[in-house]
Amino acid sequence: MPAPTLAEPAVKRVAYLDPTGHVQVVERQNARRLSSVKGTTAALLDNGNDTSGFFFDALADILRDEYGVAQVILKTKATSTKPADEGMLAEMIRDADFMVAGVAL
Repeated sequence: MPAPTLAEPAVKRVAYLDPTGHVQVVERQNARRLSSVKGTTAALLDNGNDTSGFFFDALADILRDEYGVAQVILKTKATSTKPADEGMLAEMIRDADFMVAGVAL
């Protein structure tokens, strides 16, 4: 299968809302995106909360079944209170085409 292609990034306007009522609108350069995730390898980094495993398991299934992701690498941090291990991150970056990191409560 050919390597995934990157879509050209676009400049988008982003609004930041402040609880005091101030709105700041700035232009931001989007990161480059894959044009498709079909046939790719996804890396999912679970933040390590007690209840987040079901979310990342379900996300892995959806990525495979509905979006055609060929492989999912699922790793969980030892604890949500500390950064991910550098070696684990380096391995995920090396082996995956894209990564999703997050917290699910």
